[in-house]
Amino acid sequence: MHVVPDRTLGDHPPLDVLLVPGGRGAREIEPRNPAITGWIAETAAQASWVVGVCTGAFLLHAAGPARGRRVATHRDYEDALEARGDVTVVRDARYVVDGDLLTTQGVSAGIDGALWLVGRLHGREHARAVRREIQYDPAPPYLADEPL
Repeated sequence: MHVVPDRTLGDHPPLDVLLVPGGRGAREIEPRNPAITGWIAETAAQASWVVGVCTGAFLLHAAGPARGRRVATHRDYEDALEARGDVTVVRDARYVVDGDLLTTQGVSAGIDGALWLVGRLHGREHARAVRREIQYDPAPPYLADEPL
């Protein structure tokens, strides 16, 4: 699979929502890349909403938008993000809203956060319609109190 962008960092329209995904690069490599962190800082300052999914919070911290704020990130990396300082990691919260910043723990928590944002932007009924359309009705198997 190849992912090919339609635009570059310097050639895109204004963004209403800046979404920063997580992953190994987001927590280990790109926080040290001034081209990426500079673009995030500049774009976040103009966006209506800034969203970090999973360890995307590391990039948002490095770029500035998460500094001094309450955030969520993947549970395996909460301590590492908190150790960077100037951030409050909220544990056991699937998503956290702090002003115009929305951060989520992991993949499925990203869906929860995205639905919250859809509701905020377009109303609760629209968010419910989106949830129905994507058939998101969590019913995970193997819950602790279920017999095998």
